[in-house]
Amino acid sequence: MKTTQTAKGDLLASIQIDIDKADYAEDVKKELKNYQHKATLPGFRQGKVPFGMIEKMYGSAVTFDKLNKKVSEALNNHIIENKLDVMGYPLSDPDKQQPTDPETQETMSFFFEVGLKPEIKVELGKIAINDYNIKASDKEIDETIKRIQEGNKKDDKLPELNEELFKMIFPGKDIKDVETFRKEIATEMERQYVVEAERMFLNNAIDKLVSEIKFDMPDAFLKRWIVANSEGKITEEDVEKNYDNVYSKTFRWQLIEETIAKANPELVLKEEELRDFVTKMYFGQLDLAGMDDDMKQRLNGIVDSVLKDENQRENIKNQVADNKVTAFLKKAMKVKVVDTDYEGFVKAVLPQEEKPAAKKPRAKKTTKKEEAAE
Repeated sequence: MKTTQTAKGDLLASIQIDIDKADYAEDVKKELKNYQHKATLPGFRQGKVPFGMIEKMYGSAVTFDKLNKKVSEALNNHIIENKLDVMGYPLSDPDKQQPTDPETQETMSFFFEVGLKPEIKVELGKIAINDYNIKASDKEIDETIKRIQEGNKKDDKLPELNEELFKMIFPGKDIKDVETFRKEIATEMERQYVVEAERMFLNNAIDKLVSEIKFDMPDAFLKRWIVANSEGKITEEDVEKNYDNVYSKTFRWQLIEETIAKANPELVLKEEELRDFVTKMYFGQLDLAGMDDDMKQRLNGIVDSVLKDENQRENIKNQVADNKVTAFLKKAMKVKVVDTDYEGFVKAVLPQEEKPAAKKPRAKKTTKKEEAAE
């Protein structure tokens, strides 16, 4: 067996694997012998079916399987041994691959095309971006109070702004006057604004990095790979239509993020970070330090259960990763903090003809448990 690599471009290579029948014939024979030992056919005791009959029945399928395994092993070994940094996975090379037939050919050649990752230079400190510090305006606080009153009407009468209403909206807090009530509403609104601003910062940062960090990619290969990887769900026409605005941007961000992560190992997710996130998400308001051992054990069991669910675990990993990347980029990029209210934030980050993607946070009647779950 022989493996050869040739360049097809700066970020594209062709790998040729030449394989002789002798390279896989023994594996085929051994597998057919196993079939023979297990086979039970009418007129024959188990293990006594003639080898020629077994070969006739299963020879082609076993040969195909063993041949594929040998070629795949050779391809993977070549990639590993030569430290090729590939995008996606290799595809059959359409320019070189010819039909093969193991029954008639003593030697066959298999050709694979591989897309190679480009070298990327990321200088975060030179890329400018705004970070929005959103404060609740008097107008927004007034609107929120009005919605609170509307949502707690009795007999079509709005409730008065008094201690009874204050306690109902913020149980457990000693609010005596309207001024303090307004401050609590502002605090709650701004807590939610932080989440919105963080999400928008990361989205804008990704767009900035993708547009300003220039590098080439093996685009023609990637288009083929998208179609092949979709298992028939995506057509070539779909890829051509969406490549520049969707697929290319996704690949570019993945490469940029990977480059940043390699240079900053602190961004790698740790299991304890996932556990901390789940704990705070479900038990954020509890005094964890004051728990007895039995309660801590029960809590850990709940966290274990959540993280064993593959879908939940993946969602949590994505959230924790986004949080870490956001915090890192805020320190590494050239950030300008912009003080604004929510209306100004929406105008700044969205085109004027578009409406906000998310509704403005609304203060509502909640319990402490519901606040923690949020």
